[in-house]
Amino acid sequence: MLTETVTALPPRTETPPPGRTSPLPALIAIGALILLVVLTLLSLRPAGPKPASAPATEFSADRAMAKLDRIAARTHPTGSPAHQQVRDYLVAELRAAGLKPSVQDRVAVRATETTLDAGSVSNVYATIAGRQSTGQVLLVAHYDSVPIGPGAADNGGNVAALLEIVRVLRAGEQPRNDIGVLFTDAEEQGLLGAKAFLDSGAVGDPARVVVVNFEARGSSGPAVMFETVGGDLTPAVRASGALTTSAAVQVYRAMPNDTDLSVLGDAGMRGLNLAHLASAGHYHTAHDSADRLSRASVQDMGEAGLGAAQELADADLADTGSEGTFFSFFGTVIWYPALLVLPLAVLAAAGFLALLWWGRRRGLSPRGVLRTVVTLPLCLLAAAVLGQVGWLILAGRSPGSFLLMGGVYHPARYLIGAAALLLVALLVWYRWARRRASALDAIVGVAGWFSLLAVACAVLAPGAAYLFTWPALAGLAGAWLTLRRGLADPVWTAVAGGVFAAVAVVLVLPVVMLMVPPLGLPLTALRLLLAITLGAAFLTAFGPLPPRRALTAGMLALTVAGVAAIVVVAVGDRYSSRHPQPVSLGYLLEADAGRASWISNGGPGQPVVGPLLNGGGIVPDQRVPHLAGAPLQAGPAAVAPEVRGAQVEQPTTRVQDGETTTQTRIRVPSDVYSIIVFADTSAHEILGATVDGGELPGGRNVGAASAPWGWGFGYAGPPADGVELTIRSRGTGPLRILVTTTTAGLPASAPSLPADLSWASWPSVAGQTFVVSTHRL
Repeated sequence: MLTETVTALPPRTETPPPGRTSPLPALIAIGALILLVVLTLLSLRPAGPKPASAPATEFSADRAMAKLDRIAARTHPTGSPAHQQVRDYLVAELRAAGLKPSVQDRVAVRATETTLDAGSVSNVYATIAGRQSTGQVLLVAHYDSVPIGPGAADNGGNVAALLEIVRVLRAGEQPRNDIGVLFTDAEEQGLLGAKAFLDSGAVGDPARVVVVNFEARGSSGPAVMFETVGGDLTPAVRASGALTTSAAVQVYRAMPNDTDLSVLGDAGMRGLNLAHLASAGHYHTAHDSADRLSRASVQDMGEAGLGAAQELADADLADTGSEGTFFSFFGTVIWYPALLVLPLAVLAAAGFLALLWWGRRRGLSPRGVLRTVVTLPLCLLAAAVLGQVGWLILAGRSPGSFLLMGGVYHPARYLIGAAALLLVALLVWYRWARRRASALDAIVGVAGWFSLLAVACAVLAPGAAYLFTWPALAGLAGAWLTLRRGLADPVWTAVAGGVFAAVAVVLVLPVVMLMVPPLGLPLTALRLLLAITLGAAFLTAFGPLPPRRALTAGMLALTVAGVAAIVVVAVGDRYSSRHPQPVSLGYLLEADAGRASWISNGGPGQPVVGPLLNGGGIVPDQRVPHLAGAPLQAGPAAVAPEVRGAQVEQPTTRVQDGETTTQTRIRVPSDVYSIIVFADTSAHEILGATVDGGELPGGRNVGAASAPWGWGFGYAGPPADGVELTIRSRGTGPLRILVTTTTAGLPASAPSLPADLSWASWPSVAGQTFVVSTHRL
């Protein structure tokens, strides 16, 4: 007799019929998540400012702000009389603190792939001697402003904060390491002060220097540590208390932005970049004033810089460590080495596949899971379309169409409506996906999507991989525990979804919120991806869906509320003297032709200035090569007799072995803050040049659209006695050059702006006068 042995399998548990599962566990999970969201958002807010009566060993924003009237009372671009007054004040303050500051007057030259900048700069540098130094902690803030604004936030508040930090450091014990204090010049015009500091050799071995750089991209917001350079500086970041994430480093490196740390880091220094980023509507404008600068932000930046400086002051600066993944977590900073990033992401992806295989025999539906994974990108696409259409509508009716990078003065008001519509899109997707998927299927599917993104980021952007790796691992672990307990257990399903969503909220939400100010209101692909994945993880805590009619009614209510919120805000969001509408108007005088034009980055539809642009067409790049690449609307203007350009002295020429050396001096009016020189390369090859002794490389560095002007450079802060220029070239006949001078302000014939209008943010043409002239050398 044959017998057959049958191995008993665990009973397959099916999804319980709708209506038989209590919603209480899911409601508790959702309530806890909402509380967690509130706590996470509160953790992003800066603390209040400390009064001037605070102890001497503590940073006080009120003490720092008291210095701002001497630093950012008016515009002070490099080379201006106001700039010199600020420099003298900084020297006096450092001396009053017991230091011996020096002023480094140099000509700096900085060449990149797309620019060639030079200028006369004056850095202010002082040191606090250490008792047993292993290197130098270099505290850096640039003290020049943009030419059209006083620069209270960028960067006057940080300059004042650094003076207050110096006072606190001097009130304490002598540090172990040397502490350098550097106020750089001409940051706004090419990071020239940082380059001049490197050329001076003042700090010796760059490998023994750690920089703490102070910057701003707005007039409010918490201190954010958005970039590290060099080895592991996590102890300093943790001591600073600044919000941080290695994901921000990845985003920043993909952006076309630089700070002084970019120059110092390229030379081998390690360092941190600190900045406050909110309220970017005032950035680089005439209304970047002290009354708009948040004292709480000054306090946060000051405490962050002080904490980092004190930590580094007693550290072994020779210990570089290695870079890794890091992120803020309710007052501390989590860090782990970079070598774990890819293995953890692969573990998440492998765990997803293993759970699909193991869970199918315990009630998990692979088809339901894959349905969730495959359809989630459709939700992303739909939200992207809605976001772009919404932005195009808002751009024509709201302040956002003119502000920096699509920003608005009150982004939170728009984001509330956008969040409601985004939630509707997610609910439509989730409702459809759940038609053939259980709550646990959805958890595993969304966690699988996170694991795919984790692997992609681990390869392409390692610093951001943690945003997806840890939620994926949490979601998959919760799903595994739920399957162990039984698919029909509502408590464990709610726990699985709740834990998954909680980890996503804590890690992803801060990054989404911190990305809003620097990237503007339009829904960029990266921020949208993060918002969708966060929202999808949040929905997995819902467990059983509400009845169809109730869910439909809720979605309709959210849609109406979201649209109404955006419409009401867009219609009611009016410009004012506090939040003026930016407009663009510049003045261009072509001295050779005796012709003047109004020019603009905007168009005829702008209030007040728009009518001046009728009938002028577009300015060709060849006439203004320094403004090439962006079409300029133009309109005819009268020649203003008070506007003067450059004077080029009679050159001296020497020819040897087919190489021509031409030397001349360029003189400009005292209110000119920048000279831009181009050379005609149609019949000449530029071999090299010197300007006030600074060496300039030759070749071609200007795009073909600006032909015949194929080589050029800018010069910031031209001195009163002019700029001495020597050009080495090879060619036939006289060398032709084009010289453009730039002055902040417009001729008297320009219209005056009412209180609710202002010039658009620099470096646009708004509020500036350009004089172009050609000369033969």
